[in-house]
This record gives sequence, C-alpha cells and structure tokens, in this order.
Amino acid sequence: MNVIGEESGKVIDDCPSVRQNYFSEGETVRKTFYKAGRLLLAVGILALSALALDHYAAAIARAASAPLPEGHPTIDTHGSAAPAAPKLDFSKIVKPKGGKTVQEVYQEKVKLNGKRVTLRGKVVKYNEAIMGKNWLHLRDGTGKDPTNDLTVTTQAKAKVGDTVLVEGTVALDKDLGAGYKYAVIIEDAKVKIE
Repeated sequence: MNVIGEESGKVIDDCPSVRQNYFSEGETVRKTFYKAGRLLLAVGILALSALALDHYAAAIARAASAPLPEGHPTIDTHGSAAPAAPKLDFSKIVKPKGGKTVQEVYQEKVKLNGKRVTLRGKVVKYNEAIMGKNWLHLRDGTGKDPTNDLTVTTQAKAKVGDTVLVEGTVALDKDLGAGYKYAVIIEDAKVKIE
C-alpha cells in the first residue's frame, strides 16, 4: 500500500508505479491550473488597463473641451509668441526719455537681462490675479510679430487700450509650465496709466 503525505507531497511508502502515476497526473493538473491562472491574471490586467486608458482618454477629452475660467489667459499650444491684438492706434506712443521700445527690449534682451527698463505702450491684453500677479501684454507699434508684444507682470491694474508707462525687470526664457513660455518678460513692474 502506498501512502502519500497530504501536506508535504512526499511519498511515504516507496512504490514506483503508483508514485509515477500520482505525480505525473498531479503535476500535469498543477501545471495546467498554474498556466490557466497566469492567463486569467494577464487577461484581467489587460482588461483593467483598457478600462483605465478609456477612462483617462475620456477625462482628457472632457478637459480639452472645457472652457477656461474667466480671466484665464489662453493656452498657446502652437508656439506663437504674441496674442491677437485688438485694432489700436500706436501712432502717438512716444519712447520715454532714457527708456526703450518693445523692439529694442527684444533686440537688446541679453544685455538687459536682470536690469530694470522703462517703456511706454498700449495694453493689448490684460489678465488679473493669475499666480498672484496681473498680466499685461504691451505693444508700442515697434517690432514685427512675434517681437512686437511684451508680457508684463505687475500688481497694478489696467485695461485693454490703456496707454501705460512701465518700469520693470527684464527676464529671459521663463517657462511657467502648461505651455506658458516667454523669451522675454518684464517682471514686477510699476505701471502708470497715462
């Protein structure tokens, strides 16, 4: 009589024919269940992954079609530097004494980096209270797209169409994330509406 240990799987009595039959059939069943289990696990993981990707894609589609909050600047995903400006008359904009034009700030940006500059222009876009600052886009009629528009951060308020005198610090290559990149920006500016 052959006795096989229940927990250890060891043959207690040595009878080769019974042991061979038990282990060869048991091993086949065990391997089959093992392979089936792995297959079911893989199928389950794939199904969950597909569901997660579908959910993620739906969330991205919803986010892409949702409007931005009021006052939020548009997100430029195409790399153009200047926003579309309203039709404004820049003919009466005069360069301030000892100051710069928008075009000159771009042309001399390396030399001006980290320095305070003064310039005059019209506000062509205004966004309030974003990241604790108000954001102006300033043009004075100089330069060609995309070097005809300077972004200015300030605590002062203004509105589109205002002629302003700005004094702030030039900074280069600012990347704020989410598509907001500025080759040149005027930061922490004092703004006087004229």
